[in-house]
Amino acid sequence: MLDLKAHADVAVSSAFNLTGPLRHDTVVQLADAWSPEIRFHEAERFHPVDFEAMFAVPPAVMATLDEATRDTLRIQVGNARFEPPIIRTGSDTVPASALTTAVLADPTTGAEVQARLSSSSVYTHGGGFDRSTQLFGASTTVAGLVDPTPGDPRVPRHPIVVRAEMRFLFETLKHELQADRPNDALWGRFAVDASLFRLAVPGSAVPFTTSAKRDILRRLIAAIDAGDAAAQAAALADIPPPWQLNGRAWEALRNYVFVEYYFLYAFNDYLQVADSIFSNEHEGDNEGCCVVFDRRDLEELGAGTKTLDEIVAHTIITSVHEEFNDNDELKRLPLDRDRARDDLVVYVAVGSHATYLTAGSHDVLDFEDILTDFPGKIPGWAWLIPGAPIIVLLLLITAISEHFADAEDETSDNGASTGPEPEPGSDPGPLVFPSRRTVTPLSAITGPDADVNAYQAALASAPPTVSLADLTRRAFPGTWGGHDGLRDHSPKWENKTARYFRKFVHSGDIRTTVIT
Repeated sequence: MLDLKAHADVAVSSAFNLTGPLRHDTVVQLADAWSPEIRFHEAERFHPVDFEAMFAVPPAVMATLDEATRDTLRIQVGNARFEPPIIRTGSDTVPASALTTAVLADPTTGAEVQARLSSSSVYTHGGGFDRSTQLFGASTTVAGLVDPTPGDPRVPRHPIVVRAEMRFLFETLKHELQADRPNDALWGRFAVDASLFRLAVPGSAVPFTTSAKRDILRRLIAAIDAGDAAAQAAALADIPPPWQLNGRAWEALRNYVFVEYYFLYAFNDYLQVADSIFSNEHEGDNEGCCVVFDRRDLEELGAGTKTLDEIVAHTIITSVHEEFNDNDELKRLPLDRDRARDDLVVYVAVGSHATYLTAGSHDVLDFEDILTDFPGKIPGWAWLIPGAPIIVLLLLITAISEHFADAEDETSDNGASTGPEPEPGSDPGPLVFPSRRTVTPLSAITGPDADVNAYQAALASAPPTVSLADLTRRAFPGTWGGHDGLRDHSPKWENKTARYFRKFVHSGDIRTTVIT
């Protein structure tokens, strides 16, 4: 069960804070100032919404329909039919009437709903393309036509909402390593211990378990927090040779801050726009990008020795399908603030919603990378499984055939776009649509610098600046959609921090002077 009161108690006891010295209002200003321009393909049918819309839009649309149409959109569970959306956990079904903001925001009724939610819960508003289209899909173009063309894209049906979250990486690892780390989607995972250690002698068989790595990291963090150089040296000395701390990864962890922008889609309709064996569709889709900042700059911003106008973003990172595809993109931004701001543009692939840095066609799978990289990523014991080499060979053949079948993501400069607010008095044109950013409050929850933190919503003395309904939806540990097949598979919400970190360590321009 989801027990947000217990999670909030852990947040208080561990002084949960992911924004360092920055107060929430400063984080909001920074997230707004550096929110990327988002360009959609003209044929895009589903645009980003927030968690609240996933629960509020279906009932609102249903109320406008005639009874016959409404009945086609109801969800059959056993002998009962429910208005969308619902959350199912085994044989238990939470109806739409119990998922409203009023119910989830009330401490009593909200706790009752939380008790019915778990990692095996499934949110659904119907599970199929047709249902999702009727509830969330764009249907007409800017010119009022049915079929989109370059320069005449589909008009977003619902307000575009982007969720932003700041994470100081060092603090994020600290809270990841807590023994009592809550299991919810907001706290999430930042399991990067494997990236923080390397073998000085590649191929060595000297064991160094995950638990041992995490223990070393806990000791290092405690020593740094205490300013104890001797304890830091002792922790490093206990790393078993030829293992050693990965200096590049450690410097990235200590010196940088992520502002992650999440794009939540009601449906992934890649199957409607691509024709290949890897084309899929699924209800629910969590995509986005990450803007990297120098920690030193943000610490000076928090101290008041730098202004917001003096902060320049460092890097942008995108997420493209699965991390093992190795297609995530990274770009170092110019040092000049205006040029960096102008360069902050991301492109959303039609249907799949993968995020790129350029318009055009993009291979979904790079067969050359798969041939060279994929076999080396398979653990040695896996090759001992009967038939494993044949299976791997078939996968490689499939990947190569996929390449020659022209399975590609398509991005465009000729569709709808949204992003930073236009200059006052300017005319952004008919293809630019307004959007709203919701910034999850993750600042200090307790202590002398206590500010605004989402987990405060579950405390008895919750401030009016946080919402228990929003926390429940953001922390929901279940699956965002009813697809459960091998190819068509709805996602659980996963914070992309670790994924962005690995890409940054691999390809980023990382400052090498570690902050002490």
